[in-house]
Amino acid sequence: MAVRLPQEVITHIMRFLNVSDRKEAAMVNKTWYEASLDPILQRDVVLHFNGETNYVPLSNFSHRRLSHLTLSQLDNSMNTKHALLKSCQQFNDSLKSLSFKSCNITESTFVEILSYCINLTSIDLSSCNSIFLSGRLLEKNADLQLLRDSLKNVKDLNLSSIRQLSDVTFNRIVTICPNVERITLVGSHIVFSSEHYIPRGKSRVVSSAVLTFNNILDFVRMQASLLTSIDLSRNQINDDALESLVTIPDLHLQELHLMACKEIEDQGIIALSHNQKSLKILDIKDCIGVTDAGISAVASNLVHLENLALNRCRNVTSNSVKKFRYLSHLQTLEMSDLYQVTSSGLEEGLCSNAGMPLTRVNLSCCSLIQDGFVEKLSYTHPYLAHLDLGSCNNITNQSIFEISKNLKQIQFLRLAWCKKITDLGILGFEQDIEEKRPTETGCNKNYESTTIFRKPISKEEKMKVQKLKEEIIEKDLLRYKLSNLSKLRDLDLSVCLGLTDIGLVQVLKFQELRYLNLNMIPITDVTVLALTASNPSLEYLVLAKCAAITDDAIETVAKRLPRLNNLNISSCDSLTDKSIRFIQIHCKRLRSLDVSFCRNISPEAIDDLERSHSVVSVNRRLVGGKT
Repeated sequence: MAVRLPQEVITHIMRFLNVSDRKEAAMVNKTWYEASLDPILQRDVVLHFNGETNYVPLSNFSHRRLSHLTLSQLDNSMNTKHALLKSCQQFNDSLKSLSFKSCNITESTFVEILSYCINLTSIDLSSCNSIFLSGRLLEKNADLQLLRDSLKNVKDLNLSSIRQLSDVTFNRIVTICPNVERITLVGSHIVFSSEHYIPRGKSRVVSSAVLTFNNILDFVRMQASLLTSIDLSRNQINDDALESLVTIPDLHLQELHLMACKEIEDQGIIALSHNQKSLKILDIKDCIGVTDAGISAVASNLVHLENLALNRCRNVTSNSVKKFRYLSHLQTLEMSDLYQVTSSGLEEGLCSNAGMPLTRVNLSCCSLIQDGFVEKLSYTHPYLAHLDLGSCNNITNQSIFEISKNLKQIQFLRLAWCKKITDLGILGFEQDIEEKRPTETGCNKNYESTTIFRKPISKEEKMKVQKLKEEIIEKDLLRYKLSNLSKLRDLDLSVCLGLTDIGLVQVLKFQELRYLNLNMIPITDVTVLALTASNPSLEYLVLAKCAAITDDAIETVAKRLPRLNNLNISSCDSLTDKSIRFIQIHCKRLRSLDVSFCRNISPEAIDDLERSHSVVSVNRRLVGGKT
């Protein structure tokens, strides 16, 4: 029956599958394989060209309707040029995005390739220094006119990290792309004080040596009615330059990226918030000069914001975060490493507006966050799909209970380095049994939230706790286990030292889980056997520094996880060459393997694996005690 389905119907079905499931479905039969090649499903296709490339293997792609093509390792040989031009002729109707990132090609080859790509909407020239080196790119009017006609549909232009980019070559590139709406200049060598490059007697000049900010402003003025996105990340732009940009008439940006622009302070952000009120995406990560004054202006004026990134803006406190309640359209909030933001500020900013459509929150390394905030966040925003609480040291089992109870739609959960989480938390027990233990008056001295010289738990008490855990599991008293999060795809529990086999065996049961990190957790083969039996979709597994796992665990990993493409078993001293042999035989899709610091794995076994296996990357530092 599946064979008789129209290809369009099969393609529509595949749109609801993740990449891994789509790959499996494509192997059903030829019809399903051809359906999987539809452009709507082909997001990124990478073709590697090198000096030995010929046109024979490219015939395999002739039936594909590629939408995105990335060229890498491209040289200037005649064979490469011939193969590339032939492929562009084949894909010219369907090709929408073309990347030359880091390619080493000539100006003439560049022009000839683009002349065939008549339906492009995106061009990426980042780090493509060779074509800009001479400064003669597109100096012929015929080339300019030819490409201007071919590239009239280009909306997205990436000119990041080009060392030789000048005013002249920049102007030529934007001339052949007259309808650009999004421009990216990350890490470009932009000169913001151009007086030293202007000859005496002239007030303005288009430089053939450097790219000046004044020239970029001229482009923005000319393109103001079309531009919706500008990315100036990792540049030396300051407040005055930013103000001159955002005050350009008729400029109504929807996206602005200023990551790691360390000269920007509150003055520039305030000017931005007053003049670009249509912004939906603002990225000011690592802008260390921005404080509460700037963030308050953003929250008060940019009421249409959907995506806000403040990572490592460490002068921001709860005083400005409280005003996030005005951002009624906010969907994504990135604010990791903000050490002065408290739970009370976050509660007022994020939990007082239940209509806020939050789906993604990153609070990694916000060390003042408490369980109370996590409880209110999960209750107020039950449709969260991405939550990062890594290194939030005050998070306890209560937070895990509330997450498991309320966030049924969550797909990404990171709890790395949350050392107060125990088995009882992931099993759905709201309060840790150990918290009920009487406080020893003579051994504890408390300074704020840090306990000094706490008396260790006795062996008898540990046995009682373990017995109680087993009784709870046996009686099935737990309603909100971590395994209730059935849509989870990425789970990071690394360095949660309170977790053991008892809890993990019960909760690591996710049909759609693709990424699992159990780094440094004291587990044994028991957990590995359980997770391989109940998580069939795993692609990326981290078992680094799990010293107790043996070759038997790796055997089950190799045999039961057919989709595995990345495995990290570094610093697992109990593993031997048998593990490498199991991987070599059974892990046909493995592309990356980390066995560094595995003292009982021999270099010879790794050499044999690299010779006979399709694995692309092997990290083998100090394997067998040798470099």
